[in-house]
Amino acid sequence: MSKNKASIQSACDALLQVLKPGDVVNQVSMGHHWWEFWLTLAELAIRHYQKSLFGKNSDWRDTHTMLFFDADNTFSVELPKATLKPLETYCLTELSIFRINLIELTEEHLVIMRQTANDIKGTDYDIGQLLDIAINNILGYEYQRKVKLFDFGKKKKVCSVGVRAVFEKLFQVAIRNQQNNARYWLFNELNSKKWPVEKIREYRGTDVEMTIPAHFANTNFFASEFELIARFKDGRQIYPNS
Repeated sequence: MSKNKASIQSACDALLQVLKPGDVVNQVSMGHHWWEFWLTLAELAIRHYQKSLFGKNSDWRDTHTMLFFDADNTFSVELPKATLKPLETYCLTELSIFRINLIELTEEHLVIMRQTANDIKGTDYDIGQLLDIAINNILGYEYQRKVKLFDFGKKKKVCSVGVRAVFEKLFQVAIRNQQNNARYWLFNELNSKKWPVEKIREYRGTDVEMTIPAHFANTNFFASEFELIARFKDGRQIYPNS
């Protein structure tokens, strides 16, 4: 086995000791070729927005959000198309793992989530088309609230929209009618200790299409919907410290 293959196998083994189906995986930029300057600029814009929204002491460095199902299938909205890709393709990057706190995911839940991811899979990473499929067709028009508080710009929607859509579809299908009559689920309530009074007064929830990687990384600014489980870099766990 080559050194590179051995490193990938070791990293995958370490990650699979921690990852569970339905975990959110946030990724820090892997860097790009010089001719892909537009990707670098897009990531800088995401980071600037996240830092301005949550503050310099928040977790604002993540630029990509994915949804793990198993070693062969991680849902990722990326260029050129939304896909389900194997863990080995990103196991050596810098990433964080978040697990939903609101419920214990069951096999029934995961079937719904996988189906929703499959429905989005293959969609061109075209802003208008992705949002049309992920929000209008998958979730329905009731999820278009057009809140301006967290507006990142109509032409700058990012990967985390797809992951949010999967969780909101789960809420629609399997959770809302069983547990409550709420219309919305994630990032719908602000933590009064983290926001000024005027922001809380104006807030009406975060649109699905406004979801950014930092929403998953900073859920303590909301209702702590997700918990940070671990961080990895180059295939080694860096949080919590062993």
